[in-house]
Amino acid sequence: MLTKILLSHRFQKLGWFLFLPFAVLLFANNYLDFNMGWLEFPVREGSLFEDSKENFTNEIAMIGVFVSLFLIAFSREKEEDEFIQKLRLDSLLVACYTNTFILIIGTMLFYGFGFLEFMGYNMFTIQLIFIGRFRWVLHKQRQSLLAF
Repeated sequence: MLTKILLSHRFQKLGWFLFLPFAVLLFANNYLDFNMGWLEFPVREGSLFEDSKENFTNEIAMIGVFVSLFLIAFSREKEEDEFIQKLRLDSLLVACYTNTFILIIGTMLFYGFGFLEFMGYNMFTIQLIFIGRFRWVLHKQRQSLLAF
């Protein structure tokens, strides 16, 4: 059983703890124009004499969501066995298939800035689908074992 590449189980708890605040921050930044003032820094753009201020709330929120989903998806379960390893592999395959299908549909439906926004959210789909399917099948399996 090759579980050495997975993180410790405690990182999964940390991922769940971090996911909600960063997801709320990402939503608030994208749709409510919420920015944290202390994350605003001067940035020098194209012209030598033109400075502007850039707020990095969106970047911090996206990195937080990525890291929290990574911690959730790639941490061991309390009891890791061959069935869970197979379930991980199957869930990853389903996530990749689904992500490819979503990309094809999105490419046909969205244009211009809408496509860019779609691709921004699509970055999270593989991890979200993997976590959703893995947790769902694991939950169903545990329920069927308790029924006996």
